[in-house]
Amino acid sequence: MNATEISDRLSLLSKGLLFPSESEYPLEPFIWEKTTLSIKEILIRSGKNCDTPIATLTLEDFFAPVVTEENWFDTQDREIAHRFRDLKRAIASNLENVQVFRVGKVEIEVYIVGTINSDLVGLKTTVIET
Repeated sequence: MNATEISDRLSLLSKGLLFPSESEYPLEPFIWEKTTLSIKEILIRSGKNCDTPIATLTLEDFFAPVVTEENWFDTQDREIAHRFRDLKRAIASNLENVQVFRVGKVEIEVYIVGTINSDLVGLKTTVIET
């Protein structure tokens, strides 16, 4: 698969999903062509200053809260967790060097990004943490 095909697949899998935090935001696919995966590149692409706080997470840690089914889940909650597991699996199996970058404070932009050939492909969302 190429970058466009992977992005299209991630778009399909994430359609209608909202990532929960103090608010809920959609997951938006992106492709950044011919670039390298680095903190500097994430800051440039997100339009942030070089002194903006940025932290990295593993794919596993980022998705843990939304893929784990709880006893109290109803049918809809289980379906959403299943969809997040499918999305996580697609990211892990189609992209290399996957990392999650949290950019900023309080209103945090999150970039789930990996490489395919010389392109970066991923999803962007926002989490609110006050």
